[in-house]
Amino acid sequence: MGTKKRKSNRFGIAPSFIFLNLTIITAVCAVGFLAYNVINGTDTGISVVAPFTPVTSETEAPATTEPASSVTTSSAPTSSDVVSSQDESSDTESDDTTDVSTIYDTEYFDDALFIGDSISTGLSLYGFLDSSKVFALQGLAPTTALEATVNDKTLQQTIETARPKKIFIMLGTNAVGYAETEYLVSGMEDLISSIDDMTDANIYVLTIPPVTKEAEADEENYLTIDAITDYNTQLKAMVENTKAEIIDLNEVLSDDEGYFVDEFAEMDGIHFMGNTYKVMLSLLESKTSDTTN
Repeated sequence: MGTKKRKSNRFGIAPSFIFLNLTIITAVCAVGFLAYNVINGTDTGISVVAPFTPVTSETEAPATTEPASSVTTSSAPTSSDVVSSQDESSDTESDDTTDVSTIYDTEYFDDALFIGDSISTGLSLYGFLDSSKVFALQGLAPTTALEATVNDKTLQQTIETARPKKIFIMLGTNAVGYAETEYLVSGMEDLISSIDDMTDANIYVLTIPPVTKEAEADEENYLTIDAITDYNTQLKAMVENTKAEIIDLNEVLSDDEGYFVDEFAEMDGIHFMGNTYKVMLSLLESKTSDTTN
């Protein structure tokens, strides 16, 4: 009896061979698709870190001659993109990985308003403060804060509604490296003066935070420790001649070389890890709790 031949198509390829290859290709595509979604933060049921946008040469620089007329949108992460830390904001113990305090009273900031850029948006997005207490947008600079809108309100409208007793301003990160330091400091001085005309609240200006050594080495990043130090130095000198007070945030965020402590920094070396906001709030409470109107 003759041997039964295996069925094949007109190209001489067995169907089982074709099926095996199709199965392998499908599996490879599926793995690649899953990996792409995880890396890019697409909804795959896997929790990922919020995708912040670092300040690089591709980031749109703020106006240096005329401030933007209105800023109404932000590409900073939404509240659904981050892991809520609201339950952690009332910690009673310092974090084991740092030598600085993370203890603060949430109620202390009930009468506060924070003005800032994408770094400050994390205060509400991570659940530490209510969004009504945070006037912040990605890309915001000292020269654009007065014209910007957050939640359809200008800064003046926000102050009139919230009636804060404490106002914290941290702006400049998105402009240092693009604009002249003197121009930015002058813009901050005008901002402080305008806010002082709007309210009797105590005004506190925060130095802008450092960057990590790796972030500074990135040739696409315009932020350097030298530029940040120069801005903060001139900022401190200017604030001394206003009704505002300066708070040096870098005394708890910098290492011995002046760089951003790695455990506090996001992967881009510029933005804050969630726990860093607790360090900041703890410092702000300790520095301002004795101040009275």
